[in-house]
Amino acid sequence: MLGATVVKVEPDGGDPARRKPVDDVALAPDATSPLYVHLNAGKGNVSPGVLPPSWADVVLTDRVRHQLAGSALDPGRPDAGAGPLLVTVTAWGFDAEEPGTMEDELLVEARSGAIATIGDEGRPPLRLPGWQGQGSAGATAAVAVLAGLRSAAVGHIDVSWLAALQVGVELEFADRLMAGRSRPPAGPFPPVAFPGGALPCQDGYVCPGSFRDVDWELQTLFYGLPELYSDERFSTRLARAERVDELWELIRPWYESHTKREIHQYSLDSPWTVGMVMTGRDALDDPQLAARGFLGPLDTPDGPVRGPLRPFLLPGVPVADQAVRAPGEDDAWARTQLAAAEAPPSARSAPSARVGRRRPTGGSMPLEGLRLVELTVAWAGPFVGNSLGALGMDVVRVETHRPFEGYRLLRLRADSDPERLAHVNGTRDWFETSAVFCAVNRNKRGLSLSLDDEAGRQVFLDVVRDADVVLCNFTARVMPQLGLDFATLQAVNPDIVVVRMPAWGTTGPYSHCAGYALTVEAMGGFAARWGYEHEGARVSDIYWPDSVAGTHASLAVLTGLARRDATGTGCEIDVSHHDIMWTQMGEGIVTADQRGVDIGRMGNREPGVEGSGIEADGQGGWVAVVGERREPVQDVLGAAADPRLADRFEIVDRAVVGPLQALRTAFVVDGRPTTTRRPAPLFDEHTDEVLRDVAGYSPEHIAELREAGVVGGLLPDPATATW
Repeated sequence: MLGATVVKVEPDGGDPARRKPVDDVALAPDATSPLYVHLNAGKGNVSPGVLPPSWADVVLTDRVRHQLAGSALDPGRPDAGAGPLLVTVTAWGFDAEEPGTMEDELLVEARSGAIATIGDEGRPPLRLPGWQGQGSAGATAAVAVLAGLRSAAVGHIDVSWLAALQVGVELEFADRLMAGRSRPPAGPFPPVAFPGGALPCQDGYVCPGSFRDVDWELQTLFYGLPELYSDERFSTRLARAERVDELWELIRPWYESHTKREIHQYSLDSPWTVGMVMTGRDALDDPQLAARGFLGPLDTPDGPVRGPLRPFLLPGVPVADQAVRAPGEDDAWARTQLAAAEAPPSARSAPSARVGRRRPTGGSMPLEGLRLVELTVAWAGPFVGNSLGALGMDVVRVETHRPFEGYRLLRLRADSDPERLAHVNGTRDWFETSAVFCAVNRNKRGLSLSLDDEAGRQVFLDVVRDADVVLCNFTARVMPQLGLDFATLQAVNPDIVVVRMPAWGTTGPYSHCAGYALTVEAMGGFAARWGYEHEGARVSDIYWPDSVAGTHASLAVLTGLARRDATGTGCEIDVSHHDIMWTQMGEGIVTADQRGVDIGRMGNREPGVEGSGIEADGQGGWVAVVGERREPVQDVLGAAADPRLADRFEIVDRAVVGPLQALRTAFVVDGRPTTTRRPAPLFDEHTDEVLRDVAGYSPEHIAELREAGVVGGLLPDPATATW
C-alpha cells in the first residue's frame, strides 16, 4: 500500500490463507478467502526458487531459527550482514520450536496474558475478533522493515505475535505489574466511563463517550433529563459506574427511539463524543471513509470487490495495482528482473532510487541519529515515541501544564496504586506514579513548554528546526489553532516530516470530532465482531485501537523519512485511527461486498476449526482449545512469571517510583531484545538540557524563559486536579 514492490512466494499447495474461512460460512470450492484478498492484493506472486534472496532489499519470512539453519537466510552465517535485511514474524519467537499456524491465534492470546481480564466475571475470557495478534505483528514487522533498512549494521529483526499482543495491551500490564495484584474481568461496560459500552438502540448499537464532564452534561440535555447532571447519584463517573442498571433504565427509552446514525449525528453537531457500531456493510457506505478515499476496487479471481487501499494518507504515493494473483503468476516477470540484475553494468538501465536503502550508522540501533518531537497525550501518540525511541530515535516529549497530561492522573482501577507509594498521596510526586504514564512514555526526554503565546511557539519552532519528525495526536483543528500548521513548521525546517493522528484523521466529515478508543472500536469494525456469540456488539476496556493506531503511526513516521530521503523534501502524513482499525479488520469489508452480508460472530471459536474455544479447566481457571491443542489462559502476573516469556520483561528504575518490572517493545534486533533507554521523564526533567543541546539556547536565555513562565512550571495541587 505504500509503494514497495512486494513479491510473495507461496509454499507447495499455496498459502493456507487462500482457503481460510472468516466465519461459519464455508467457502465455495474455488473461491478465495476474503482474508487472503485483503492481505495480499497488490503483491506479485513467484514460485519458490525463481528469485534468490539477494534480489531483494528485505526478506520477510515466518520461519524459525532451526528451519533457516544452513540456508541463505540463516542470520548466523558469517556473511549474513552482507545480504538483504531479514525480518521474521512468528507466533512464539524466532527461537521457538515451531513458527505457528494461523490457527494458533487463540493459543497465543491465551499465553500472552492479553485476554484474561476481558469478558464477564464467571464466564470465559474473550478472544479478540479476527486475527488481531497476527495483524498487529504484521504492522510491527512493517515498522521493523523500514527501521532496519536505515542501518547497514542491522541484519535481522524478529517480531512475535505474542510480543505484539502484549504491547497491544500494555496499559493492563503496567497497571497490574505496579499494583502486584490480579483483577477480575471488567464486564461489558467500561468501569470508569458509563454510559459506555455497546448500548442497544433502535437499529443496532452505539458507544457513548463519557470520560469528560462535558460528555455527561450534553447527554443529559439530549436525553431530555437535564436534572441527571446535578443528581448526586450520577454526578461523577465513579457514582455512575456504581449504578449502571439504575441509570440505564432511565436512559434506555431514549436509545430505543433513535437509530445509530441519528445518535452519531449528535457527535457531529456537538462536542459529545459518541460512536455508532459499524459493520462491514456500514463501512461500504460510510461518508468518512469515502471522503478519505480509503476504499477502492481489488481485482480478485472471483471478480472485483471493494477493500482498503492504504493505511494512511501520504502525498505523492498513488494507489498501486490491487490484483490478487495466482501462485507463480509472475514467474516470467521475475526471470526478466533477475536477468536485468545479472546483466553487465553497461547493459543495465539506470538504477532507480531505492527508498530507505541501508545506510551506515554510528550505533547498534537502527534509528540512532534521528530526532522526533512529540506533542501528544494519552496513549496512541505516546506509543510512537516509546516504540521508535527503543530503536534508537531521540524523542523529545513536549508537555504543558495548562492543561497537563491526563495520563499522569489515570489509574485503571481504584487499587492501581501500590501501598508502597502511599506516602506520595497529596503531593505533586503523585503525578509521577501513574503506572500507565510511566509505561507509555519511556525512551523520551521531557520538555515543559507553554504554547499559549508567541514566545512559547517560538521555542517550539527552535526545537523543531533541528528535528526530523513532529508527531501530534490532537484533534484536527488544534495544530492550526496553535499556529503550528505544516506550512509554518516547514518554513523553519524544509525537511520536516509531520505525522498527525487524530481519531478520524484531518479530513472528511468526522474529522472535527474528538474520539476515544471505545468509539474507534465501535466505528472501526471491532465492536460488531467482538464478544460472546449471543451479543450483537461489545467494546473493550483495553484501549486496543490506541496501540494499533500507534503501531501504524510509527510506520507512517518511517515512511515519511524514507520519502524524504528519496525526494529531498519533507511531507505531512494524515493517520486516522478509524482508517487504521478498518485496515486491521479489512476482511470484514471484503466479505460484506462479496456476500452482501456481514461476517458472522464467532465468539471464542477459530473459523474452520471444530471444537475450538475457551473452556473451564476445573480448577477455577480457563483453557484455550484449538483442535487437539490446549493452552492455559494466563493473566498478566502469570505471563510475567512464565519462564518461557522471561525475555519479554525488564526492570526499569525511575525516580519516585523505583525499580519496576516492565514490558519490552516487540522488536528483537540481531538476537537482542530492545531495552528501555530512558525511564519516562519527570515533569520538566530535561527542559534545560533540550533547550541547550537542541535549540542552542544559553543558560541566561533559558533562565529568562523560566522566569517568564514560558518553560518549566509546576503541576497543579493534587487536591484540585481531576481527570
